[in-house]
Amino acid sequence: DDLKKSVYDTQTPVEFCRRFLDDLPLRWVKAWNLSLGREQWVPIDWFYTINEYNGPAAGNTLEEAMLQSLCEVVERHVGSIISNDMLVTPEIDVDSLRDPAAIELVKKFRAQGIELFLRDFSLDTGIPTVGALAYDPSTFPEKSEIVFTAGTTSNPEKSLCRALTEIAQLAGDFQSRTSYRPTLPKYASLEEAAYLMKSNGKVSIRDVPNHDDNNIRVEIERCTAALKKIGLQVLVINVTHPQLQVPVVYTIIPGAHFLDHTRNTDFPQHAARTMLRGLANDEMVPQMERLLSTFGPRYDLTFFLAHSLELNGYPENALTLLQRALDQSPDPGEIGSIHVHIASCLKELERYEEALDALGLAEKANPELKEIYNLRGFCYFKLKKHNESIASFERVIELDPGSAIDYANIGSNLRELGHKEEAIRLYRIALELNPDIDFARTGLEKLEAEMAGQ
Repeated sequence: DDLKKSVYDTQTPVEFCRRFLDDLPLRWVKAWNLSLGREQWVPIDWFYTINEYNGPAAGNTLEEAMLQSLCEVVERHVGSIISNDMLVTPEIDVDSLRDPAAIELVKKFRAQGIELFLRDFSLDTGIPTVGALAYDPSTFPEKSEIVFTAGTTSNPEKSLCRALTEIAQLAGDFQSRTSYRPTLPKYASLEEAAYLMKSNGKVSIRDVPNHDDNNIRVEIERCTAALKKIGLQVLVINVTHPQLQVPVVYTIIPGAHFLDHTRNTDFPQHAARTMLRGLANDEMVPQMERLLSTFGPRYDLTFFLAHSLELNGYPENALTLLQRALDQSPDPGEIGSIHVHIASCLKELERYEEALDALGLAEKANPELKEIYNLRGFCYFKLKKHNESIASFERVIELDPGSAIDYANIGSNLRELGHKEEAIRLYRIALELNPDIDFARTGLEKLEAEMAGQ
């Protein structure tokens, strides 16, 4: 039930899920269920596929780590709901603040002319979360960006401080066009972020839930009890390193949202994603076949079986299934991805012209998939169409400026065209971003030796 709940699946019959799980070799770990006060086993692969880096925290004590991790999971849960549904939330009355640190932080932002919007993001969790949006009207949008954060602790004013200090942490965005990996959306315009600047009323900070206590254990119990009221249980795994002995936990709250990992999915689809991440290659294909026979026919499960065959070195077999997935009424948003995988299989079969045709179809379906342009660049390189290859890899970098390997790919094309100095420059950029790209290092050393010998 927890597995279905974690992906908001209310349709798949429980008996089908249990039957499939009986023979699925997932990794299980011991966890402590804070809500029920007992130990239980948890399929970590399943939940890690949802939560990834959401849930770990360290502390001076296990209790401190537990409270920190619980609050982070809640923070990302409410942030996901509010940003996905574009909810208008209550404005926090800054005149109601009493904590000197919170008052001082607000003053610092205002003194710099930063527009600041503070909102109560607690929703129905009963745990204080404060959302904050900030931008600098003197430099936005030419030189700076909108920064959107949230903070969750046991105390509402501490939550507000956390949201504001995270804005300060990301303050580089007020001065340059930088990028960071967000768990909340990055908005390019004030129009996109307009719902965060609206409010459905003003609330005193004293009206926001508060579980503050001098005893961290009491704070954990209060937060756990608040979540239990809305049907959410808290599972904590002790992952303290045996030699370091710094207390670290990984907290799981089945049913908590994170990014889009819990939306537009169900038990069978998430099982497929979990198997791709967690199973050994020799186990993957037979388990995907069993999944498809249990819950299919479905385009997504056909696709995942094809992908497992692709990963195991059977591109010809994968191609047949990918074509079948296209015939099974796929979600329009996934058609581009299916064509990308068709192109990948054709590339493995060295059918580069056909792969380029498939990539053209992928681009029509979803031009924002950077894999399209990376694969296209590779195919053009193999066909010795180096200028076209360079243009393709440049498009990847437009979509992902930190893609080190694509700078190296451009360098290789420049090398083939005889532009040695430019190739050296691109290889160096790639290695500055990622020093582990072996072909870039080898290419750089060879070119530098050639240039030195001239």
